[in-house]
Amino acid sequence: MKINTLIIDDDINWQKIISKFVQLNPVLTLIGTCNSAMDAYSKMIESEIDLLICDIEMPDISGLNFIKSIRNAPLVIFVTAHRDYALDCYEVSPVDFLLKPLDLERFIKSIEKVRQRLSNTPESVSIEPYFFVRENLNYIQIDYKDVYYMKAQENFLEIVTTNQTYMPLLSITKMEEHLKSDVFMRVHRSYLVNRSMISSIAKNDIILRSGKTIPIGDQYRSQINRKHIEGSLISRNN
Repeated sequence: MKINTLIIDDDINWQKIISKFVQLNPVLTLIGTCNSAMDAYSKMIESEIDLLICDIEMPDISGLNFIKSIRNAPLVIFVTAHRDYALDCYEVSPVDFLLKPLDLERFIKSIEKVRQRLSNTPESVSIEPYFFVRENLNYIQIDYKDVYYMKAQENFLEIVTTNQTYMPLLSITKMEEHLKSDVFMRVHRSYLVNRSMISSIAKNDIILRSGKTIPIGDQYRSQINRKHIEGSLISRNN
């Protein structure tokens, strides 16, 4: 990764010092140095800039006001001799705020923050899990989160959701094999329930948030305790 860097400082001596720091860092590419914000603005039009290393007190317009005026500004590290500017600067979410005289080790830490920000890829879009069932000639998409429970009904599977009930020609075993997450739990040979829809669990049945009572099969009781209750039990009334 190469980070195109532009220095903005009206003091020629500080331009030289910061330029040296930039050139010592292998991930930075120095695009130029500027005496003023307007000079920097001209260079930003000509070149793609990833990072501004910007003084605050400058003629015509301060470094802080310059950054505020730019839409989609590059990442910025403010450098200044005045500690009092720190709180004002954080209005524009800078990567860092460095006090003059600069310390090389501290500067390197700031550049590492820049590198981490630029290397972070946008989070992938999270898609709620879903499945399709066929009804007549249509394929119906059903989100996992909308299902209360599923009940085996001879050759059909009754799928009860928050909006309506579906009756595809499907076995409960086939559906259980198809489901790709831990959202659903088999609690009876005829029932699958959405774990997030459970309101309470008694000895012989489960009460869903809808008020529906689902029986617990003897062979599934230990699984319910192990999978759904143990590890999440905070307190027990004696």
